[in-house]
Amino acid sequence: MKLFLSLILSLNLSVALASHSKTYWGAKVDVGNGYAQTFIKMHHTKPEEIGVVVSEDGLTNLPMHDMKEYILPMPTEVAIFPYKHVTFDWNPHGHEPDGVYDKPHFDIHFYFISAQEQQAITCMDDDLPICMQTIPEEYLVSDYAPTPAGVPKMGWHWVDLLSPEFNGGIFTRTFIYGYYGGKTTFLEPMVTLEYLQSKEESELQIRQPAMFPYVGGYFPQEYKIDYDKKHKLHKIVLKEFEEQED
Repeated sequence: MKLFLSLILSLNLSVALASHSKTYWGAKVDVGNGYAQTFIKMHHTKPEEIGVVVSEDGLTNLPMHDMKEYILPMPTEVAIFPYKHVTFDWNPHGHEPDGVYDKPHFDIHFYFISAQEQQAITCMDDDLPICMQTIPEEYLVSDYAPTPAGVPKMGWHWVDLLSPEFNGGIFTRTFIYGYYGGKTTFLEPMVTLEYLQSKEESELQIRQPAMFPYVGGYFPQEYKIDYDKKHKLHKIVLKEFEEQED
């Protein structure tokens, strides 16, 4: 009987440990009439999810004329390499190219560089050749294409040519890779305001480069857009992480 109870307790403990996950939250930042914040969901020592939530009222009373960048700090209790900070960028009139990304939308940049390094990027004058530096083939993704120029405070964007907006459909959400100095410096889900307001949920594969320039870093294989009905939160999430090895 004692052996049986011991086995049951051991099994229950193993199940509890196997299913244990904990979520850490970044500081809230005012957005619209609500807020946005980052989060990291950990399973023991490995990330399960890294993402951003925006409250339902955060989609109201947004600036209507100029683009607005909201800098979102990462949680302080845990750090996942190479993620440094996130920007939640609101584009009330979209941006180029016309007829593709000119819808009101959010750009969510998950940066591998510090906020200070990001803000120093100009992609002009002496910084232009750094911004547009040739990228090693192994860091590029098949069927992604470069934009004509770099963007100040961001870098060089490469877009997914297999997305619906380049194949007779319309832009609702997509995934972009960003580079600076010949290295991958950010991952960027983009999603329209209309898509978030629809509360439609989706989960999509992220096509991968042969490697990332960060040994020991964790990189997502999927991203999802979700809506938490209970807490009235829109979620943009990176998930299914794999570690970059030598």
